[in-house]
This record gives sequence, C-alpha cells and structure tokens, in this order.
Amino acid sequence: MRLKLKLLVACTKMFFREREAVFWTFFFPIFMIVMFGFVRFDSLGRVETGLVNSGGNSEAVQALKRIETIRIHEGSKDSELQALKKGERDLVVVVPQNYDRSAGGKIDAYLNDAKPQEARLGLMLIQQSLDESILRNVHANRTVLEAQSVRGRKLTYMDFLIPGVVAMSIMQAGIFGVAFVFVDLKKRGILKRIRVTPINPNDFIFAYVISRLFVLIIQMVLMVGIGVVFFHLHFTGNLFSLFIVGTLGAIVFLGMGFAVAGISKSQDQVAPLANMLVFPMMVLSGIFFSRSNLPRFVYAITDFFPLTYLADAMRSIAIEGSPLHGVFKQMIGLAVWAVVSCVIAVKMFRWE
Repeated sequence: MRLKLKLLVACTKMFFREREAVFWTFFFPIFMIVMFGFVRFDSLGRVETGLVNSGGNSEAVQALKRIETIRIHEGSKDSELQALKKGERDLVVVVPQNYDRSAGGKIDAYLNDAKPQEARLGLMLIQQSLDESILRNVHANRTVLEAQSVRGRKLTYMDFLIPGVVAMSIMQAGIFGVAFVFVDLKKRGILKRIRVTPINPNDFIFAYVISRLFVLIIQMVLMVGIGVVFFHLHFTGNLFSLFIVGTLGAIVFLGMGFAVAGISKSQDQVAPLANMLVFPMMVLSGIFFSRSNLPRFVYAITDFFPLTYLADAMRSIAIEGSPLHGVFKQMIGLAVWAVVSCVIAVKMFRWE
C-alpha cells in the first residue's frame, strides 16, 4: 500500500509537470467557457413550443409547423408541462379533441413566466397563424388562445454549455492525456525499464489512473465554480453525484486512451487516431448545440455515443437536480462502454 501511494504521488507530479497536459485539462475548457460566455446564443434561435395534440388533428399540427420562428416538440400534456417547468419550453399549446379550425373554438396555452418575451412572441405567432384561416375562409370562426402562466425556469446557454464542456474535458483528458503520455514513455523506454524493477507494472497503471481521477475532481470543481461565480450557472444538483458520473465517464475514456496508446507506435500516430474518436463525439454529442438540430437518423446514432451519455447525465444532475437513479439509463450506457473500452485496452496495450 505504501508503494502504491508513492506511485500515486509520482504520477500526479508527472501530470502537473507536463505543461501541455495541464493546459488542455484546465485552461482550454475554461477558455471555451469564457469565449462562449460573451456570445449570447440564448438570444438567437426559435421559440421552443410544446404541442399536445389531444385529438390527433394533423391539420393543426401542420399549420403550427409552418411557422418558421417556433420549434415544435410533440408530447403528452404531463411531459410537456414538466419540460416547461424545467425551462426547456417557452410555451405549451394544448389542442383539444375534435378541434376543427373552420369551426373555431378555444385552445389552451401555458406560458413560461420566466421567459415572458419568448412566450408572448410564440403566442402572438400562433394566434396570427390561426387567424389566417379566417382570411382564407370567410365562413370560418375564430380560434382563441387562452393563455395562463406557469412558474418555470429560465435556462441560459451557459446552463447548457458548461456541463457539456466538463464532459468534453473529461473525454479529452482521458484520451489525449493517456495516449500521448504512454506513447512517450514507450518511446523513451521507461515502460520497459519499469518491468524489470521490483515495481508491479499493474501498480503503476493503477496509480496513474487514480491520479487522473484525482485531477478530474479538481477539474470539475474548478469549472463548476467558475460557471456559478462568473456566468450564473443555475447549479441545483449534487456534486457527489456529478463526481460519480464523471468518474464513470473517465474510466470509459481512459480505456480508450490506453487502447490508442497501444495501437500507436509513435506520437505522430496518436493525434490522428485520437481525433478519429474525439472529433465526431465533440461535434455530434450535443456539447455546444442541442442535438435536436441533427437529422433524425444521426440523432438516433448519437444516442449511443459515450460522450452523449456523459453530457446528458451531467446536465440532468447539474441543472435539473436529478439524483443518480434519475440518470440510470445514462449510467448503464457508460458502464457498458467502460467494459468495452477496458477490454479493448487490455488487448491492445503494449509495454514496448
């Protein structure tokens, strides 16, 4: 145990002496948060509108979908109102059963009181669309939207971005941090020398992994703290739950990093192989922008990306306050990926 502790200290010192590793682990993610923090992406885009189509009225749905300024999310009344309270919807429209546009009537609309401008804009656009039917058909009766406010949350772009960047930094630290370091150790013959010493090589790997997890804790606390203090991150979750999910994600990407280190024979091969894993996940896993903008078949594929599981779980915990059992699906996905990546790492990793 004493030897393992000394190896842990040595591996931690190795990390902090690598200026490039420290930069990519700590300063680059913080730089991205600061950079995106000055760009108001949350002031752009469409009005997020929940649609509850109680009567299966396709005509009403198609009419609303033709409004370019709003984005329609169809679902049940309970699920859409819950999304409204979380801040994921600006308003929710409930189309009653047997609704007929020509006959007119009443449609209920629920507005997020934390987003009055967006909600009122969406309400106005929908009412305008409904009124156009009267101009086309003089015999049609007017449909009136009856609005009522619901206490909701106003989530900013930073609430969406910061948990995603934390997940991305875990991925980068796991893959790039391991791959570059161990290929360099192999090239310099250090790993070969370790095998002929009394040190158990597995103890060295264990100490390195634990040191990376220790760095992970520092990284998460630092980034969440910066988000709360400087960018008003609405953090309502539990840090311990965030650490559990982050540790599971780190195991996945550390395994991938060891696999890349095993395949690569030189540092020149590390970057292309690592980027083949990192870049698609970074772009398509919903780190900077919502995956709802992706084509449906791409969205379905990215559901199974390990970074998608990690980012979704971290957002649920950080801004929705979800407990661990609330992100059980994502944890199962990460656990499966952890087993797969560790098995591949064991088969691929070479000491020389």
